[in-house]
Amino acid sequence: MIIDAHAHLVFENLDVDRIVANMQKDKIEKIVSIGTNVEDCEKTVKLAEKYKDVYATIGIHPEFADLYEEGDLKIIEELAKHEKVVAIGEIGLDYHYTKENVDKQKELFVKQIKLAKKLNLPICVHTRDAKEDTYKILKEYKDYIVVPSVMHCFCEDGEYAQKFLDLGFYISFAGNATFKKYDRSFIKDIPIDKILVETDSPFLTPEPYRGRSNEPANTHLTAEKIACEYEMDDEKFKNITVENTYRVYKKMKR
Repeated sequence: MIIDAHAHLVFENLDVDRIVANMQKDKIEKIVSIGTNVEDCEKTVKLAEKYKDVYATIGIHPEFADLYEEGDLKIIEELAKHEKVVAIGEIGLDYHYTKENVDKQKELFVKQIKLAKKLNLPICVHTRDAKEDTYKILKEYKDYIVVPSVMHCFCEDGEYAQKFLDLGFYISFAGNATFKKYDRSFIKDIPIDKILVETDSPFLTPEPYRGRSNEPANTHLTAEKIACEYEMDDEKFKNITVENTYRVYKKMKR
């Protein structure tokens, strides 16, 4: 069995009823569904209510930094009290498409870090083309971080993996870690009890199905690729990642 630690089940092109119905067959123990704005968050909490083995994280993604209002954070706070909300996320910084709103992104990021502390929840962090600013903020506000927390879809190098590990983060790998151009040489230096696996569905479909829409069943492909870096049996590695995920998402029930 395995846990998909990060999937966007509320995206319209995913057939959630079918995905959930096939979880046992696909050896998926749990799925963590992610919210990225208030609307997404409300939908993903409803999904978690509907399906026993689906849990939710909720937060405002940096791409919505120009659009959010203070009232949105109040809604997030109330939703986060639900028994099946396991983290605040995904939150963070994304400079890939624009750097024009950096200050707003940082402000939103910090507010949600503090909110997570208030709620005693871990955070799920997104960072893209912003690793140094992300690290600086997390280091500055490290006393607000509920540990362990998660660096989602890790795209950086070994130096930054260690920096985030030192702040109490676990490292989560998605399908891009199976791509030919992805440098996996640093992975074996990460303590194996600090690794999660995810799909980031419907994005980042792992090899050999790259280019198709991604689904939680493909979590196995990423796990098997990462297990190779440790020269470890696939099933043993998957079991370790399951235990790691339960340690991060403490509200998740077995």
